[in-house]
Amino acid sequence: MRALLFVVLGLLLSTATAYARPKRKAKKVATVTKAESRDLEKPAAKKQPRSRAQSFGAPWSGKLVDSTKFRAPERTHVRRPHRAFATRTTIEHTRRAIIETLQAFPKTHELAIGDFSAPHGGWLSEHNSHQSGRDVDLGLFYKKRPAGYPDSFINADERTLNTAAMWALIAKLASTADDDGGVRVMFLDFELQGVIYRWAKANGASVSRLNKIFQYPHGRGASAGLIRHEPNHGDHLHVRFNCAAADTRCR
Repeated sequence: MRALLFVVLGLLLSTATAYARPKRKAKKVATVTKAESRDLEKPAAKKQPRSRAQSFGAPWSGKLVDSTKFRAPERTHVRRPHRAFATRTTIEHTRRAIIETLQAFPKTHELAIGDFSAPHGGWLSEHNSHQSGRDVDLGLFYKKRPAGYPDSFINADERTLNTAAMWALIAKLASTADDDGGVRVMFLDFELQGVIYRWAKANGASVSRLNKIFQYPHGRGASAGLIRHEPNHGDHLHVRFNCAAADTRCR
């Protein structure tokens, strides 16, 4: 009788324990809709690289996007900082030529830096070009800094021009012609071209090299050289650069 009582108690305890155990939750089965499955099959879209294009259109009819500001090196004076914007390559080539020239002529006066373009390009007063970030006006080097310079551009002639420094600056700019965004053309008074040409020839520059750079002595209207005559350019050098490879809408 006692044994039977123990058996009954054991059955009651085991039943209570079974009911006390928490039931396991059924696992959810993930389902994918047909639309989702089609999206999963598509390859991830590639992130498009940001365009580096800056110059759009022509120097006389264009604009400038994501412009680069000219940072004035030592011994230079930017006449109008709000007009000192251009393409990256234009800024780099200009800065390098100026810095190397000033290093070669440590005793010369500071150089006046004229207009590049407005921050977004477009029409710029006092200019027929300078619209697409590829033009810059540079002052001249003089034997003695004239009154009013570098705040203003001052006319030069054979007596006043520091011909050696000007030849160095022009040669360094011309050396970029085959580089990306390098120099395309320069504008300078024909008589001043002759002053620099003759000095350079007398100081070892070859005629073949000089003929690649100067329009002089072939005449004011000749299609020769990187430097061309332009009226009202007896007090500064106007430099125009090529379109950089990234500027696919530049001309």
